[in-house]
Amino acid sequence: MFRFLGTSAGEQYPGIWCNCSNCAESRCLGGRNIRRNSAAHIAPNILIDFPPSIPDQARDWGVSLADIEYLLVTHAHEDHFCPWYLRWRYFPKDRVLPPKGDEMGPLFSRPKLLHLYGNEVVLRDARRWVGDDPRAHLLELHRALPGQRVDLDTFSFVPVLANHDPSQECLNYIIMVGGKTILYATDTAWFLPETMEIIHDFRYDLVVMDGTFGFNNSYDATAPGHSNFHINEEALRLFQAHSLLKDGGQFVITHTGPHHAPPYDICAPLLKKKGLVLAYDGMQIELQGR
Repeated sequence: MFRFLGTSAGEQYPGIWCNCSNCAESRCLGGRNIRRNSAAHIAPNILIDFPPSIPDQARDWGVSLADIEYLLVTHAHEDHFCPWYLRWRYFPKDRVLPPKGDEMGPLFSRPKLLHLYGNEVVLRDARRWVGDDPRAHLLELHRALPGQRVDLDTFSFVPVLANHDPSQECLNYIIMVGGKTILYATDTAWFLPETMEIIHDFRYDLVVMDGTFGFNNSYDATAPGHSNFHINEEALRLFQAHSLLKDGGQFVITHTGPHHAPPYDICAPLLKKKGLVLAYDGMQIELQGR
């Protein structure tokens, strides 16, 4: 099962400092109109991105972070990766379980070993908080390289370059799990040629795409940055024309900001007319294989 733990852009929805009409209305409406930083969970043990509010997001949607074994990070921007929390995984080798009552430490149960995949900036930022011995934090750090497939016991993935921030190697992920294939493409403008080439090698049960700039078409969506609903439509048509989306496959928009798209209750029906599904926090998509 795929679950969206958060679906907003960096400023969240409503924007934390904003009282524009969209932000004010979303506060009044509540429910699906309140959205936190983008992250996703693939049951039982895969997490995509690690935003500042991830403890609350995981708790709210019934996910135990102690059970996560694989963390795929798209890039090191603060709304997608908050490495400070990794320091609280410190688990001394001589920890006695159950605790006797006089121990000091951030946790008193042993979390599963966490394999973190990301670019070199992500790994550098993680080391800042866990030091030179990630294993003392039950953590293994892995460089995710664009185009290089990683095969693990229960799933595989291919990192691909996102068209986002030239100062670091931002990533999207093609994930194969449970007989299903997912493209998770947040924080990207129109796909880079080398990324599009890899995308064409697969057929997808689920495509998740960045829609940060909503209905705003007054910018160059081929330049590094984010996508909008017009680009989302173009991508959907391309996936359909090239049979990249399987029968019954869904094309879902996430990472939307409040200033170019109305609140969820208003925006979702508008996108549905275009064949697009607008994600909301807590939304689940069944991904079990046949």
